[in-house]
Amino acid sequence: MRIRSDKEVGARIAALLGDRPQKELADAVAMQPSVLSRALAGGRAFNMSELIDIADYLGVRVEELLFDEQAAFVKRGVAEDAATSAAVDRCSRLIDAMLHIEAVGR
Repeated sequence: MRIRSDKEVGARIAALLGDRPQKELADAVAMQPSVLSRALAGGRAFNMSELIDIADYLGVRVEELLFDEQAAFVKRGVAEDAATSAAVDRCSRLIDAMLHIEAVGR
């Protein structure tokens, strides 16, 4: 698993954004359109709070923006019961928090 560069993260977000306007994303995540444009081009790094908001908007996990591929333990599947689903959700939040701590430390 490799961490994407700032430019690669921007390109990944742009690809996931597809035909939706950048202004729509900027408004949804409370970023100035010019700041978003610069970050999508790799000229500015996204902070973790922005990445979390963008991932929520795009309907993906933060690690899908940050990493080339997900480790097997990060991949989510369909749980067969509520207890398993709750456990997977708790683990997912823990992983997201750990990624946040790691990214802040970079």
